Amino acid sequence: MAAGNAVAVVRAAAWAAALALVARHGAGAWQLAGTLSWLARRAGEPQPAHGRLPPVHVVIPVLREQGQVRPALDWWRTVLPLFPGMSLTLVSTAREDHDRALLARAACHGPLTSSRLPQLAECELDLLRAARQHGRLTEAAASAILGQAPSTGDVIDRELASTSGERISHIAYPGLGCKAAQVNHAVLSLPHEGYLAVYDIDSRPALEELTAAYACLADQPPVVQVHALFRAGGGECSRADRVLARGAAVLQSIWTLRREVPYARRHQHFTGRPGALAAWRAGLSQPVGHGLYLRHDVHAATGGFPEDSVLDDVPAGVALTLAGIPVLSVPALATVPAPESAAEIIAQHRRWYWSYLDYPVVLRDAARRQAGTPARRRLVAAVALYRGTAWLAAGPVTLLAVLAAIAPRSRPALRATALVGLTLATAVPAAATARVRDGRLSAAAVSQDSGALLAAYLMRSAGPWLAVADAARGRRPGTGAPAPKANRPPRDPGAAR
Repeated sequence: MAAGNAVAVVRAAAWAAALALVARHGAGAWQLAGTLSWLARRAGEPQPAHGRLPPVHVVIPVLREQGQVRPALDWWRTVLPLFPGMSLTLVSTAREDHDRALLARAACHGPLTSSRLPQLAECELDLLRAARQHGRLTEAAASAILGQAPSTGDVIDRELASTSGERISHIAYPGLGCKAAQVNHAVLSLPHEGYLAVYDIDSRPALEELTAAYACLADQPPVVQVHALFRAGGGECSRADRVLARGAAVLQSIWTLRREVPYARRHQHFTGRPGALAAWRAGLSQPVGHGLYLRHDVHAATGGFPEDSVLDDVPAGVALTLAGIPVLSVPALATVPAPESAAEIIAQHRRWYWSYLDYPVVLRDAARRQAGTPARRRLVAAVALYRGTAWLAAGPVTLLAVLAAIAPRSRPALRATALVGLTLATAVPAAATARVRDGRLSAAAVSQDSGALLAAYLMRSAGPWLAVADAARGRRPGTGAPAPKANRPPRDPGAAR
């Protein structure tokens, strides 16, 4: 009897997973088709002249990114002359010196590995290992080793010292806050006009992308978002890591096209319309912290980017939603780098998932400030709960569907349903987005991407579940430990000297 009940439970779970996969990815395929149609329809629209457009102040917060300063400046120096109203501000932070001291202390205890100390480059780890081998690794010695590389702020100052009049400046943030605090601090020194545009140090916005963004600014909308596709860099790593990195980049690109863009467009379309149904259909704004343009008055009215949450962009969507401020999507896609190993992917997702774990804090603060109505705050909480739960369930549900599809004793109807769900999750979006992502529309390429996508889905919930475990143990990212980073540190800080 017990064995029969167990079989019935497993079969019911398999059916639930297969049906959930069909429903979610079927809806995703519909939304994906809408996004691709919108992109194709808007691609040929004329762009207004730059002279009629407002000033744009690009702000790039930096932390432990010495090796990326010069390539970034080289890129923006080619861009700024083409956009007369654009300026660039790099914002360094005192958090870098604070983290360096913590890293020196951590280096004296425990293994000196990149998995334990991902903030350090391999050359720094080699020097620390050599000092330990000779019995000379004290906290002072570790600090001296890590202090051999200049800070990111020093590198910026040196790069800018020989030039002037480029509309490029450097602001040093004196606190220990992360990206949101750096941006908010920089805004205090910028002209209170036009737009604030937030990018990352490794962002390389192409001329077409910036022109499309400027075109959207012509009517002075409150917020404009450039959406991004992801591409793995193909660094030196194992074949398994290359497959997982490729799959994760494809999966994140597909998520942009069938979730992020539809969320933004739906929110823009229904925001401001009367009635509870319109509020429900508007859902929750989910901006992204690179390629995000905010009008200066909107930044001030919403209190700036939230500094009490781990991330800055998604929680900022709560303020925009409760204030009824729409986000206009740019009909052009950027390309940004993706992690190159399974460890980096899991670490990135572990950090990203804190956006959902922070919603209670953000909503309590909104209630304290009486932002939005109680009903709207409950709606935001419900949408966030659904999205967070879907991410936690993505890996387990996909695994159950795979088992249902290959298990010898699966019933034909269950196997067929699971196969349909897996096809909608992998082959369909891989084929539909191939040309948009990298133009590789061939049977071999789609097959390769489908397999990599499946692997990425099986791993997709690992980071979120680790974040939940961190929250259960009270281990909040960036609290007392060196600030975590989604991007890899420079491979050789000495290259920036």
